[in-house]
Amino acid sequence: MQPMNLFHPLSTTQERPSKLNNPFRYTPHPLCQLAAKEVTAWVEAHNDWTAEVAAGKMFGVLVCEIPVTGELGFLAAYSGQIGGREDWHWFVPAVFDYLQNDGYFKREEQSITDINREISIKESQPSLKLSKSHFQALRQQAEAALADYKQMMAEAKVHRDARRGLVDEAELIRESQYQKAEYHRMKVRWKQTIEEAEAQVQAQEEVIEQLKKERKRRSDALQRWLFDQFHMLNPQGDERTLTEIFAPTPQRVPPAGAGECCAPKLLQYAFAHGLKPLCMAEFWMGRSPRMEVRHHGQFYPACRGKCKPILEWMLKGMELEDDSPKTTLPKLDIVFEDNHLIVVDKPSGLLSVPGKTDEPSVKSILSTNHSEVYMVHRLDQDTSGLLVVALTKEAYHHLQQQFLHRTVRKKYIALLEGIVEGSGTINLPLRPDLSDRPRQVVDHEHGRQAVTDYSVLSSGHGQTRISLTPHTGRTHQLRMHCAHEQGLSTPIVGDVLYGHSIEDNPQRLCLHAASLEFVHPATETSMSFSSECPF
Repeated sequence: MQPMNLFHPLSTTQERPSKLNNPFRYTPHPLCQLAAKEVTAWVEAHNDWTAEVAAGKMFGVLVCEIPVTGELGFLAAYSGQIGGREDWHWFVPAVFDYLQNDGYFKREEQSITDINREISIKESQPSLKLSKSHFQALRQQAEAALADYKQMMAEAKVHRDARRGLVDEAELIRESQYQKAEYHRMKVRWKQTIEEAEAQVQAQEEVIEQLKKERKRRSDALQRWLFDQFHMLNPQGDERTLTEIFAPTPQRVPPAGAGECCAPKLLQYAFAHGLKPLCMAEFWMGRSPRMEVRHHGQFYPACRGKCKPILEWMLKGMELEDDSPKTTLPKLDIVFEDNHLIVVDKPSGLLSVPGKTDEPSVKSILSTNHSEVYMVHRLDQDTSGLLVVALTKEAYHHLQQQFLHRTVRKKYIALLEGIVEGSGTINLPLRPDLSDRPRQVVDHEHGRQAVTDYSVLSSGHGQTRISLTPHTGRTHQLRMHCAHEQGLSTPIVGDVLYGHSIEDNPQRLCLHAASLEFVHPATETSMSFSSECPF
């Protein structure tokens, strides 16, 4: 079957890659850049897409060849839907199109919508509100009546005590017993009245609760059904559903939207039509999302939360291009050392703590000469500068408390891609992007507080040298506060995660921890260190 309707020829003398790139770590191949330009031109020529794409959309390209003829071309895809459709001409279709109007998904979705409507109607019924109001009023009346009677009993006891010896003791006992019995009868009567009112509320709420349970049951069943319809191919022609792919992962079930990103769509179409994948890339068009940092025209790796398990299956058996950095790490400089702690000047590219690979780290290097090494704080792998490391548990706990109470003073120097003026404070709460770690997002509802002071040092040649003082220590805090549109809206030079692609910024991340101040955990003396900025 020749997929010529969606296989767009590429006429170029550009050399073809020998291996497919790793979709999670790559420099866009020139063939992908050429294909991306054609996709961009096609999208910009379709005015009916303008508003939706301007709001932000991820596109992808997969450069392929037809094995028999060697003809070169590319496939194009967009993530999710555009205009509520997954089947627009010129782009590869969805792995499974569940949006057909007469399909099972739409029919069941409508049934769930009907249940939602019924729940809303019942929750807003005047009779339910009236029953709840009556129930609450009875509870308040009961509390007041019982409190009044209890007060009367207390006053009666005082009066009885004053009469003791003047009247028959049996009469006083009978009065006390009667009041106690009457109080008990009042409690029983009010309890019965309140329970009757509560039963009326519960009867109405039980109907609503059963509807909610039915909604959840049908929603969960529909989601499971949907995941079972996505049959993902690999180069050997084997298939697995999304349910099967995610079963052995920590999350066990696929996240919403799994299988609808660009990379799975592109590979699925290529494998189904016998095309040989050569290189792939995904790029953003339009405005950056409110919570994330995305730049128009910038290439991005595949998301890890939704796509990593899927692509690991789909690329099973394929030898991928190794695009990991080929750099020789500089020597780890010791700035200060005693029996309690070490202050090091970490080079860019060196991990603070061991990762999933065998790459060296500050901790592993120091552990070769020290029996105990405790990492009090960390710097990103690509960030250079000062780092304090404890050599005893006592020192670790002491320093940890200083960081916890924010008495440690840190200052960073950064070089920004554009021009920024003045000084100020950035307060943007951050949390991890659960579908694409380690990326962070701004989340004013669920994010943790992140505060950074900034002060411009100098500017020129379209760049700004800036001082950054973090008051909190969130992951990627400085990088996000610089890049995000609600922050400085100007990424740090060399930041391939929140800035621009590697080919535009071949240099290192220009972020350096230039000064560090804390109290020595044993001597209680103030310690101050500085490091010359390497850029």
